[in-house]
Amino acid sequence: ADLKAVIDNTIAIADLVASYPVEDNYMSSMGMLTGQAFDMANEDLNPLAVKAVFDSFGKGSGVEPAIAQERLDEYRKDLSLVQTNLLQKALQDWAALIVLLFLIGLADTTTASLGYQGFFPEWPGGANFPWSMFTEPNGSPFTIPDYWDAS
Repeated sequence: ADLKAVIDNTIAIADLVASYPVEDNYMSSMGMLTGQAFDMANEDLNPLAVKAVFDSFGKGSGVEPAIAQERLDEYRKDLSLVQTNLLQKALQDWAALIVLLFLIGLADTTTASLGYQGFFPEWPGGANFPWSMFTEPNGSPFTIPDYWDAS
């Protein structure tokens, strides 16, 4: 019932963007629908339902008014699309997080590997870096000073 109330709000998205500009917001100044503007237009409704509908548009920072209007029109015909779009957005967000963590780990491993090769190439902990730091008898990071080239 709360979702239906947000979806049945009769103001057109283009009018909503024009009526509720958000100051100091780049996306709003570019004519995009922002979460703050959507909140202001639906301030008398359940805030959780308002957030759910806005999130179902697909982007957290700003949405093109035409896309938001198209989605609202689809939701008026089939309310279950809100759930489908929210799930799709959640999966995209998790996939982006996993890719980000992978890239950070790759950069970390590459940096550490090249660092040990450049500063202490004789260190046995670098054999199967980074796992050998824990499996090699002399692979502990605390043994690195023994392999530091003093020349």
